[in-house]
Amino acid sequence: MKIVEVITFLSSGGAERFMVDLSNELSKTNEVYLLTILDDKKDSEIRNFYRFAIDSKVHYINLGLPNGLSYSNQVAVKKAIEEIAPDIVHLHLACTLNYCAWATLSLAWKYKMYFTIHSDLHNGYDKGFLKIVCNTLGRFGKFKLACLSNKNYADFKVFYPHTPIKCIVNGRAPIEPTECYNEVAEEMNGYRHAVDSKLFVHVARFHPVKNQSLLVESFNELINEGANVDLVVIGANYDCEDGIKLQQKANNRIHFIGAHKNISDYILNADIFCLSSDYEGMPITLLEASLAGVPAVSTPVCGAVDLIQNGVNGYLSKDHSLAEYKTALLKAMADFEELKCSAMKMKENSSYTIAECAKKYIEYFKE
Repeated sequence: MKIVEVITFLSSGGAERFMVDLSNELSKTNEVYLLTILDDKKDSEIRNFYRFAIDSKVHYINLGLPNGLSYSNQVAVKKAIEEIAPDIVHLHLACTLNYCAWATLSLAWKYKMYFTIHSDLHNGYDKGFLKIVCNTLGRFGKFKLACLSNKNYADFKVFYPHTPIKCIVNGRAPIEPTECYNEVAEEMNGYRHAVDSKLFVHVARFHPVKNQSLLVESFNELINEGANVDLVVIGANYDCEDGIKLQQKANNRIHFIGAHKNISDYILNADIFCLSSDYEGMPITLLEASLAGVPAVSTPVCGAVDLIQNGVNGYLSKDHSLAEYKTALLKAMADFEELKCSAMKMKENSSYTIAECAKKYIEYFKE
Protein backbone atom coordinates (compact mmCIF):
# COMPACT_ATOMS: atom_id res chain seq x y z
CA MET A 1 0.00 0.00 0.00
CA LYS A 2 0.98 3.61 -0.51
CA ILE A 3 0.30 5.50 2.72
CA VAL A 4 0.66 9.20 3.49
CA GLU A 5 0.86 10.23 7.14
CA VAL A 6 -0.01 13.92 7.55
CA ILE A 7 0.70 16.38 10.38
CA THR A 8 1.44 20.10 10.70
CA PHE A 9 5.04 19.66 11.90
CA LEU A 10 7.20 17.35 14.03
CA SER A 11 7.36 19.09 17.41
CA SER A 12 8.14 17.32 20.68
CA GLY A 13 4.58 16.12 21.38
CA GLY A 14 3.35 12.59 21.88
CA ALA A 15 1.30 12.56 18.68
CA GLU A 16 4.39 13.50 16.68
CA ARG A 17 6.49 10.82 18.37
CA PHE A 18 3.82 8.23 17.67
CA MET A 19 3.43 9.28 14.05
CA VAL A 20 7.16 8.90 13.37
CA ASP A 21 7.23 5.47 15.05
CA LEU A 22 4.17 4.35 13.09
CA SER A 23 5.58 5.63 9.79
CA ASN A 24 8.84 3.78 10.40
CA GLU A 25 7.05 0.53 11.21
CA LEU A 26 4.61 0.78 8.29
CA SER A 27 7.51 1.46 5.90
CA LYS A 28 8.85 -2.06 6.49
CA THR A 29 6.15 -3.47 4.21
CA ASN A 30 4.56 -0.41 2.57
CA GLU A 31 5.47 2.74 0.66
CA VAL A 32 5.14 5.49 3.28
CA TYR A 33 5.20 9.27 2.93
CA LEU A 34 5.41 11.53 5.97
CA LEU A 35 3.94 14.88 4.95
CA THR A 36 4.39 17.95 7.17
CA ILE A 37 2.47 21.09 6.27
CA LEU A 38 4.04 24.16 7.88
CA ASP A 39 7.46 25.50 6.95
CA ASP A 40 10.01 23.45 8.90
CA LYS A 41 12.75 26.06 8.30
CA LYS A 42 10.87 28.47 10.55
CA ASP A 43 11.42 27.69 14.24
CA SER A 44 13.40 24.73 12.94
CA GLU A 45 14.50 23.46 16.34
CA ILE A 46 10.85 23.12 17.37
CA ARG A 47 9.31 21.98 14.10
CA ASN A 48 11.98 19.36 13.36
CA PHE A 49 12.26 17.96 16.87
CA TYR A 50 11.55 14.35 15.83
CA ARG A 51 12.81 14.50 12.26
CA PHE A 52 16.06 12.81 13.35
CA ALA A 53 14.05 9.67 14.18
CA ILE A 54 12.53 9.17 10.70
CA ASP A 55 13.71 5.96 9.03
CA SER A 56 15.47 6.28 5.67
CA LYS A 57 12.72 4.18 4.04
CA VAL A 58 10.12 6.85 4.84
CA HIS A 59 9.73 9.61 2.23
CA TYR A 60 9.73 12.93 4.10
CA ILE A 61 7.98 15.89 2.43
CA ASN A 62 7.60 19.38 3.90
CA LEU A 63 5.25 21.75 2.09
CA GLY A 64 6.88 24.82 3.63
CA LEU A 65 3.56 26.63 4.03
CA PRO A 66 3.05 29.72 6.22
CA ASN A 67 0.73 29.67 9.21
CA GLY A 68 -2.94 30.25 8.46
CA LEU A 69 -5.91 28.45 6.94
CA SER A 70 -5.82 30.43 3.70
CA TYR A 71 -7.30 29.26 0.42
CA SER A 72 -3.81 28.90 -1.07
CA ASN A 73 -2.70 26.69 1.83
CA GLN A 74 -5.79 24.50 1.45
CA VAL A 75 -5.13 24.09 -2.27
CA ALA A 76 -1.44 23.32 -1.69
CA VAL A 77 -2.24 20.51 0.75
CA LYS A 78 -4.79 19.00 -1.62
CA LYS A 79 -2.36 19.18 -4.55
CA ALA A 80 0.44 17.55 -2.53
CA ILE A 81 -1.76 14.60 -1.56
CA GLU A 82 -2.94 14.18 -5.15
CA GLU A 83 0.66 14.15 -6.40
CA ILE A 84 1.49 11.33 -4.00
CA ALA A 85 -1.70 9.52 -5.09
CA PRO A 86 -1.87 7.32 -1.98
CA ASP A 87 -4.17 4.46 -1.14
CA ILE A 88 -4.47 5.77 2.41
CA VAL A 89 -4.49 9.31 3.82
CA HIS A 90 -3.89 9.21 7.59
CA LEU A 91 -4.27 12.49 9.49
CA HIS A 92 -3.16 13.38 13.02
CA LEU A 93 -4.27 16.24 15.33
CA ALA A 94 -7.18 18.65 14.97
CA CYS A 95 -4.96 21.48 13.70
CA THR A 96 -3.80 19.21 10.85
CA LEU A 97 -7.39 18.39 9.97
CA ASN A 98 -8.15 22.12 9.67
CA TYR A 99 -5.30 22.58 7.18
CA CYS A 100 -6.61 19.53 5.29
CA ALA A 101 -10.24 20.65 5.25
CA TRP A 102 -10.52 21.13 1.49
CA ALA A 103 -8.41 18.04 0.78
CA THR A 104 -10.60 15.93 3.07
CA LEU A 105 -13.89 17.10 1.60
CA SER A 106 -12.78 16.78 -2.01
CA LEU A 107 -10.57 13.66 -1.87
CA ALA A 108 -12.52 11.42 0.52
CA TRP A 109 -14.34 9.90 -2.45
CA LYS A 110 -11.04 9.08 -4.13
CA TYR A 111 -8.76 7.94 -1.30
CA LYS A 112 -9.41 6.23 2.02
CA MET A 113 -9.32 8.89 4.78
CA TYR A 114 -8.44 8.12 8.41
CA PHE A 115 -8.03 10.38 11.43
CA THR A 116 -6.37 9.29 14.68
CA ILE A 117 -7.67 10.85 17.89
CA HIS A 118 -4.84 11.86 20.23
CA SER A 119 -6.79 13.29 23.17
CA ASP A 120 -10.02 13.23 25.13
CA LEU A 121 -13.30 13.85 23.28
CA HIS A 122 -13.95 17.07 25.18
CA ASN A 123 -10.50 18.48 24.50
CA GLY A 124 -11.64 19.99 21.21
CA TYR A 125 -12.78 16.86 19.38
CA ASP A 126 -16.51 17.34 19.98
CA LYS A 127 -16.79 20.43 17.78
CA GLY A 128 -15.30 22.27 14.82
CA PHE A 129 -14.41 20.72 11.48
CA LEU A 130 -14.15 17.19 12.88
CA LYS A 131 -17.81 17.32 13.90
CA ILE A 132 -18.78 18.51 10.41
CA VAL A 133 -16.78 15.77 8.67
CA CYS A 134 -18.04 13.00 10.95
CA ASN A 135 -21.65 14.08 10.44
CA THR A 136 -21.23 14.15 6.66
CA LEU A 137 -18.47 11.98 5.20
CA GLY A 138 -18.50 9.73 8.26
CA ARG A 139 -22.10 8.73 7.59
CA PHE A 140 -21.03 7.36 4.20
CA GLY A 141 -18.01 5.54 5.60
CA LYS A 142 -15.67 7.90 3.71
CA PHE A 143 -13.97 9.21 6.84
CA LYS A 144 -12.91 6.87 9.65
CA LEU A 145 -11.61 7.41 13.16
CA ALA A 146 -9.03 5.55 15.24
CA CYS A 147 -9.08 5.92 19.03
CA LEU A 148 -6.08 5.18 21.24
CA SER A 149 -7.69 3.69 24.33
CA ASN A 150 -10.82 1.81 25.34
CA LYS A 151 -12.31 4.77 27.25
CA ASN A 152 -11.50 7.06 24.33
CA TYR A 153 -13.24 4.64 21.97
CA ALA A 154 -16.35 4.35 24.14
CA ASP A 155 -16.75 8.13 24.36
CA PHE A 156 -16.34 8.70 20.62
CA LYS A 157 -18.63 5.80 19.71
CA VAL A 158 -21.45 7.48 21.58
CA PHE A 159 -20.75 10.98 20.29
CA TYR A 160 -20.18 9.99 16.62
CA PRO A 161 -22.48 6.96 16.23
CA HIS A 162 -22.59 7.13 12.42
CA THR A 163 -18.83 7.33 11.80
CA PRO A 164 -16.73 4.15 11.51
CA ILE A 165 -14.50 4.00 14.60
CA LYS A 166 -11.93 1.47 15.72
CA CYS A 167 -9.93 1.25 18.92
CA ILE A 168 -6.24 0.80 18.10
CA VAL A 169 -4.22 1.14 21.27
CA ASN A 170 -1.13 3.28 20.87
CA GLY A 171 2.26 1.66 20.51
CA ARG A 172 5.85 2.72 20.94
CA ALA A 173 9.16 1.56 19.54
CA PRO A 174 11.43 -0.30 22.02
CA ILE A 175 12.71 1.90 24.85
CA GLU A 176 16.46 1.45 24.73
CA PRO A 177 19.38 3.41 26.17
CA THR A 178 21.29 5.71 23.84
CA GLU A 179 24.99 6.49 23.80
CA CYS A 180 24.23 9.21 26.37
CA TYR A 181 22.86 6.77 28.97
CA ASN A 182 25.82 6.85 31.39
CA GLU A 183 26.03 10.64 31.21
CA VAL A 184 22.30 10.91 31.94
CA ALA A 185 22.60 8.41 34.81
CA GLU A 186 25.14 10.70 36.44
CA GLU A 187 22.95 13.73 35.77
CA MET A 188 19.84 12.10 37.22
CA ASN A 189 21.64 10.94 40.35
CA GLY A 190 22.74 14.54 40.79
CA TYR A 191 19.11 15.56 41.21
CA ARG A 192 18.67 13.30 44.24
CA HIS A 193 19.00 15.28 47.46
CA ALA A 194 19.85 12.01 49.20
CA VAL A 195 21.20 8.68 47.99
CA ASP A 196 17.96 6.86 48.88
CA SER A 197 15.62 9.53 47.54
CA LYS A 198 12.80 8.39 45.23
CA LEU A 199 13.35 10.16 41.92
CA PHE A 200 10.18 10.91 39.94
CA VAL A 201 10.17 12.07 36.34
CA HIS A 202 7.45 13.98 34.47
CA VAL A 203 7.73 14.27 30.69
CA ALA A 204 5.37 16.72 28.98
CA ARG A 205 5.37 20.15 27.41
CA PHE A 206 3.99 22.93 29.59
CA HIS A 207 0.28 23.22 28.83
CA PRO A 208 -2.91 23.80 30.87
CA VAL A 209 -4.24 20.37 29.86
CA LYS A 210 -1.20 18.71 31.44
CA ASN A 211 -2.10 20.38 34.77
CA GLN A 212 1.48 20.85 35.95
CA SER A 213 0.12 23.12 38.70
CA LEU A 214 -1.26 20.01 40.41
CA LEU A 215 2.09 18.30 39.96
CA VAL A 216 4.11 21.12 41.51
CA GLU A 217 1.66 21.73 44.36
CA SER A 218 1.68 18.03 45.23
CA PHE A 219 5.46 17.74 45.33
CA ASN A 220 5.80 21.05 47.17
CA GLU A 221 3.58 19.72 49.94
CA LEU A 222 5.25 16.30 50.01
CA ILE A 223 8.69 17.88 50.34
CA ASN A 224 7.52 20.32 53.01
CA GLU A 225 6.03 17.38 54.91
CA GLY A 226 9.40 15.60 54.87
CA ALA A 227 8.96 13.10 52.02
CA ASN A 228 12.23 11.70 50.71
CA VAL A 229 11.52 12.62 47.10
CA ASP A 230 12.80 14.63 44.12
CA LEU A 231 11.15 15.47 40.80
CA VAL A 232 12.63 16.03 37.34
CA VAL A 233 10.38 17.83 34.82
CA ILE A 234 11.27 17.40 31.14
CA GLY A 235 9.60 19.25 28.29
CA ALA A 236 9.34 22.43 26.25
CA ASN A 237 7.55 25.76 26.78
CA TYR A 238 8.30 26.18 30.48
CA ASP A 239 9.95 29.49 29.55
CA CYS A 240 6.55 31.07 28.75
CA GLU A 241 5.03 33.50 31.26
CA ASP A 242 2.90 30.93 33.08
CA GLY A 243 5.68 28.35 32.89
CA ILE A 244 8.10 30.74 34.58
CA LYS A 245 5.54 31.44 37.31
CA LEU A 246 5.19 27.71 37.88
CA GLN A 247 8.96 27.31 38.21
CA GLN A 248 9.09 30.17 40.69
CA LYS A 249 6.47 28.43 42.87
CA ALA A 250 8.32 25.10 42.76
CA ASN A 251 10.52 23.79 45.56
CA ASN A 252 14.24 23.63 44.72
CA ARG A 253 13.99 19.83 44.66
CA ILE A 254 11.79 20.12 41.58
CA HIS A 255 14.13 20.40 38.60
CA PHE A 256 13.02 21.80 35.22
CA ILE A 257 15.53 20.69 32.59
CA GLY A 258 13.88 21.52 29.25
CA ALA A 259 13.19 19.29 26.25
CA HIS A 260 15.44 16.33 25.40
CA LYS A 261 15.42 13.95 22.45
CA ASN A 262 16.92 11.01 24.36
CA ILE A 263 13.92 10.65 26.68
CA SER A 264 14.54 6.91 27.08
CA ASP A 265 17.75 7.59 29.05
CA TYR A 266 15.90 9.80 31.54
CA ILE A 267 12.99 7.43 32.04
CA LEU A 268 15.31 4.44 32.45
CA ASN A 269 17.20 6.34 35.16
CA ALA A 270 14.09 7.37 37.11
CA ASP A 271 12.36 5.44 39.88
CA ILE A 272 8.76 6.44 39.11
CA PHE A 273 7.04 8.23 36.24
CA CYS A 274 4.22 10.69 36.98
CA LEU A 275 1.46 12.34 34.96
CA SER A 276 -1.02 14.95 36.21
CA SER A 277 -3.16 15.67 33.13
CA ASP A 278 -6.78 16.78 32.99
CA TYR A 279 -7.20 15.08 29.57
CA GLU A 280 -5.28 12.54 27.52
CA GLY A 281 -5.82 10.09 24.68
CA MET A 282 -3.06 7.55 25.22
CA PRO A 283 0.01 9.31 26.63
CA ILE A 284 3.15 8.32 24.70
CA THR A 285 5.36 9.11 27.68
CA LEU A 286 3.30 6.81 29.88
CA LEU A 287 3.72 4.10 27.24
CA GLU A 288 7.46 4.73 27.30
CA ALA A 289 7.51 4.29 31.07
CA SER A 290 5.58 1.01 30.83
CA LEU A 291 7.89 -0.34 28.12
CA ALA A 292 10.88 0.66 30.25
CA GLY A 293 9.51 -1.21 33.26
CA VAL A 294 9.12 1.97 35.31
CA PRO A 295 6.14 2.24 37.71
CA ALA A 296 3.78 5.17 37.13
CA VAL A 297 1.39 7.47 38.96
CA SER A 298 -1.33 9.32 37.08
CA THR A 299 -4.62 11.10 37.30
CA PRO A 300 -7.49 8.90 35.99
CA VAL A 301 -7.35 10.04 32.36
CA CYS A 302 -7.85 8.13 29.11
CA GLY A 303 -5.00 5.75 28.43
CA ALA A 304 -3.72 5.82 31.99
CA VAL A 305 -6.75 3.87 33.19
CA ASP A 306 -5.83 1.17 30.66
CA LEU A 307 -2.08 1.11 31.29
CA ILE A 308 -1.96 1.37 35.08
CA GLN A 309 -3.24 -1.38 37.35
CA ASN A 310 -3.64 0.03 40.84
CA GLY A 311 -1.14 -1.50 43.22
CA VAL A 312 0.45 -3.60 40.46
CA ASN A 313 2.53 -1.38 38.17
CA GLY A 314 1.55 1.95 39.66
CA TYR A 315 -1.32 3.99 41.08
CA LEU A 316 -4.17 6.07 39.70
CA SER A 317 -5.47 8.92 41.85
CA LYS A 318 -9.19 8.62 42.61
CA ASP A 319 -9.81 12.04 41.07
CA HIS A 320 -7.92 15.20 40.07
CA SER A 321 -7.77 16.71 43.56
CA LEU A 322 -4.54 17.61 45.32
CA ALA A 323 -5.30 15.30 48.25
CA GLU A 324 -5.97 12.24 46.09
CA TYR A 325 -2.99 12.84 43.80
CA LYS A 326 -0.69 13.15 46.81
CA THR A 327 -2.13 9.92 48.20
CA ALA A 328 -1.32 8.09 44.96
CA LEU A 329 2.24 9.44 45.00
CA LEU A 330 2.75 8.33 48.61
CA LYS A 331 1.39 4.85 47.88
CA ALA A 332 3.79 4.49 44.96
CA MET A 333 6.72 5.45 47.16
CA ALA A 334 5.68 3.06 49.92
CA ASP A 335 5.13 0.13 47.53
CA PHE A 336 7.99 0.93 45.16
CA GLU A 337 9.83 -2.39 45.28
CA GLU A 338 6.69 -4.44 44.53
CA LEU A 339 5.58 -2.01 41.81
CA LYS A 340 9.01 -2.07 40.17
CA CYS A 341 9.10 -5.86 40.13
CA SER A 342 5.64 -6.06 38.52
CA ALA A 343 6.38 -3.29 36.01
CA MET A 344 9.52 -5.10 34.84
CA LYS A 345 7.59 -8.34 34.37
CA MET A 346 4.73 -6.63 32.54
CA LYS A 347 7.00 -4.91 30.02
CA GLU A 348 8.18 -8.28 28.69
CA ASN A 349 4.68 -9.21 27.51
CA SER A 350 3.43 -5.75 26.64
CA SER A 351 0.83 -5.37 23.90
CA TYR A 352 1.73 -1.70 23.56
CA THR A 353 4.44 -2.15 20.94
CA ILE A 354 4.53 -0.20 17.70
CA ALA A 355 4.75 -3.48 15.75
CA GLU A 356 1.41 -4.66 17.16
CA CYS A 357 -0.10 -1.20 16.68
CA ALA A 358 1.00 -0.98 13.02
CA LYS A 359 -0.39 -4.46 12.34
CA LYS A 360 -3.83 -3.30 13.52
CA TYR A 361 -3.65 -0.15 11.42
CA ILE A 362 -2.87 -2.22 8.33
CA GLU A 363 -5.92 -4.38 9.06
CA TYR A 364 -8.04 -1.23 9.44
CA PHE A 365 -6.69 0.26 6.22
CA LYS A 366 -7.60 -2.92 4.33
CA GLU A 367 -11.20 -3.02 5.53
